[in-house]
Amino acid sequence: MISWKTIYHVLEETVPLYVAMILAYLSIKWWKLFTPEQCSGVNKFVAKFSIPLLSFQVLSTNNPYDMNLKLILSDAIQKSLALLVFAVISRACCMEKFDWLITCFSLSTLPNTLIVGIPLLKGMYGDEAVKLISQIVALQSLIWWQIQLPLIVSNSIRILSDGGLGMAMFSLGLFTALQTKIIACGTKKTLLSLGIRFLLGPALMVISSYAVGMRGTLLKVAIIQAALPQGIVPFVFAKEYNVHADILSTAIIVGMMAAVPVALGYYVVVDHPRPRL
Repeated sequence: MISWKTIYHVLEETVPLYVAMILAYLSIKWWKLFTPEQCSGVNKFVAKFSIPLLSFQVLSTNNPYDMNLKLILSDAIQKSLALLVFAVISRACCMEKFDWLITCFSLSTLPNTLIVGIPLLKGMYGDEAVKLISQIVALQSLIWWQIQLPLIVSNSIRILSDGGLGMAMFSLGLFTALQTKIIACGTKKTLLSLGIRFLLGPALMVISSYAVGMRGTLLKVAIIQAALPQGIVPFVFAKEYNVHADILSTAIIVGMMAAVPVALGYYVVVDHPRPRL
């Protein structure tokens, strides 16, 4: 059974994120502190400064020579499998083939690793999980390196990047409060998106991880990170190019609500296998 200590460590890392999101939601719905124009300014600050600098801070401290080859291969195989599966399905069943291919690929392979994954998995597996998660973030970027920046530059970046997690969650809370309804795409599409996010994505990661021989903590971290809620960045691009933004926004909002229970459920399954008879 999962220990109360582990649950506490997970909550210790994740509850502050939800506090930021709830405060933002209440600031719109109850306290009327922000206008839609001001919310747009907050969102732009997060998109242009907080998240890019947070990503840079993670990437700049990652050493590509220490990256785990099996983790790289499993991540690449998972995305390749998802692309192949949804290319076939969208070609056979969907009118807007390319739009659905992009949406389903995003749902199955692009979790909220940076904002939710790092604190959540840190509570489960400690700093080693953070190192592995940082490698996955690096894999989704074009350039990564380990670089020792001058202290004046490092501190300038750190001041803004340290608030990246909180500001991203605050921005999500503002976005949620501005919606007329939380489930914007209907019940059927919501259930489909959650199934792809929390079931199919981890299943593809299990297949790809076993295919490259991953075992132990590395395997567990890979599976649980694949079951994290939907990433925010794909929604930003979906909204920009009008590609099923309603589905991705619903997946983010509902997924954030279910993130901790789902992650703890996967933690129980992968970290506490049933004894053999």
